[in-house]
Amino acid sequence: MFGLFIAIFIGIGLVSKEVERRSIYSLLSKPISRPQFIVGKYAGLVLTLAANVAVMTVALYAVLGYLTYIQTPAARSAWDAPGVDPRLLEAIGLIFVELMIVTAIALFFSTFSTPLLAAALTFGLFIVGHFNTDLKNFDKIVDSLPAVWLARGVYHTVPDFSAFDIKTEVVHGLPVAAGYIGTTVGYGFAYIAALLVVSVLVFARRDFK
Repeated sequence: MFGLFIAIFIGIGLVSKEVERRSIYSLLSKPISRPQFIVGKYAGLVLTLAANVAVMTVALYAVLGYLTYIQTPAARSAWDAPGVDPRLLEAIGLIFVELMIVTAIALFFSTFSTPLLAAALTFGLFIVGHFNTDLKNFDKIVDSLPAVWLARGVYHTVPDFSAFDIKTEVVHGLPVAAGYIGTTVGYGFAYIAALLVVSVLVFARRDFK
């Protein structure tokens, strides 16, 4: 949740604040192209998120290590997975990719809308994305063909954030295929690349005169 708030509320201000402060004029007057400006802003926030996630990961393992230490061997043997389980990094890694997508979404909306609207749209897509799988099976709920087509369109457009959630599997010691993780990460990077390209195109067409 901390990562989500950072991605949204800082991401929406990456471009809009520069425009409001009119510092965008001095930035673009330097030998910096608009694509470099967008990609640089995105990369900076991703690095901030990476540092945030790294600190929280260390804190998580410290807490888990302490809780594992104070438990009896009998209690630890009843756990589905070790308390300090390296496989938690798989879930954390997918969470980080998910936050990278949210950041790209926030940056995209910030290129053409107000901060309030960008925050609402980004948070709305985040919520819809976690229930995206339900849209795929919408035809089993309603009989309206246009509604089914609309749901399918949203399903293929909105990022499927539920695919990045493997916390339950990891915590309970259930196997997660390496191919699944690789495919999901590839899907995330492809979505990020598409959002950055569209953001650059939109930002390039803006007239700041």
